[in-house]
Amino acid sequence: MFKAAVGQSVDPSESDAVREVVKKIQAELGQAEPQAGILFCPEAYDHRLTLSAIGRAFPDMDLIGCTTDGILSSESGFESDALVLMVFASDVAEIRAGRGRGTSLVSRRTGREAAEGAAAKLERYGDEKRFAIILTDPLNAGVSEVDSGIESVLGSCFPLFGAASSAHSKKRQTFQFYNDEILTDSVVLLLFAGDLRFSAGIQGGHSPMSKKVRVTSAEKNVLYTIEDEPALAYFQRYIGTDHSLFMNYCLAVFEEGREGYYVRSAPFCDPSQGSVTLNGIVPEKALIQIGTADKGTCLRSCQASLQRALMDYGLGWPEAALFFSCAGRKMMMGTRVVQEAEIVKSHLKGIPYAGFYAYGELAPMRPGTRSLFHGTTFVTLLIGTSD
Repeated sequence: MFKAAVGQSVDPSESDAVREVVKKIQAELGQAEPQAGILFCPEAYDHRLTLSAIGRAFPDMDLIGCTTDGILSSESGFESDALVLMVFASDVAEIRAGRGRGTSLVSRRTGREAAEGAAAKLERYGDEKRFAIILTDPLNAGVSEVDSGIESVLGSCFPLFGAASSAHSKKRQTFQFYNDEILTDSVVLLLFAGDLRFSAGIQGGHSPMSKKVRVTSAEKNVLYTIEDEPALAYFQRYIGTDHSLFMNYCLAVFEEGREGYYVRSAPFCDPSQGSVTLNGIVPEKALIQIGTADKGTCLRSCQASLQRALMDYGLGWPEAALFFSCAGRKMMMGTRVVQEAEIVKSHLKGIPYAGFYAYGELAPMRPGTRSLFHGTTFVTLLIGTSD
């Protein structure tokens, strides 16, 4: 048995909201006890009260979570401010949480700490680890080595899915949750092991505006030259000199030997150096293509992500789904963001699901490859039992 349940509330009173969420989950699970849960909630909530109330209701449950810039769930679609708790109960799997602190300082060690903490709790399925969900602080998330630290424990190319925590109005400080702890500059992880299967779909919202060109000088996430001209000059050719518009545009990155492309956004530039700073690493010699993530492209990429995940899931029907979409997509879609939730609902009727709008997403492009940090991207994760 593997079962997921979702509770959601928009009640402005945190205590009433948790009470509503718990009641819904208990009704869905019946006699089953949740092993683990994922919490999404607004940055302005009373997090201590919320975590304490959830802990009292489910004292034996491992919990991770984070603040968000809006959520989508099977309960009511899209909501800008809502409390959402998704829990998992199973007698064929173990789901355990871990956390690491100090992602901006020693991020590889932080990832290792989170993975070791979760793996150490496994009692029956230590040799059957399947995948992990991670929620991380957005500071340096695209250039950190958190994923490398996790892989040093769980194995090379171990499937990692998740996102960077977020908040409204482009606030830089966000929070991560681990059981009753309120964290920042941290990563929290939920490790799934046992008789489970999963599939994923990853699709960036990118509408190309140019031909592909080559990165000729870069260091981590800073582009210095593209086709031997200053990176900023390349951007300005398409965007103009109003650098406040940078977030409306993105780069598709094509690496030799990697199928498809991943997307980077460009939040900063340095006119004195002619450089552009991206939200993730881009290697030298990669091909890039500037584009924009318009409303229609965002919605089509949501559908493509879902369709890929469903196709790769194969026979049977998943019993739960998680989604990670970019806060930049939410900003670009405006009021049409509700259509993203409608697309999800049309594909996954009857399946409990939850997701949030993040400051960057994490997922492998294809099975068996390393997980990457993405921007302006929609990630679908489907979960079920192997039979």
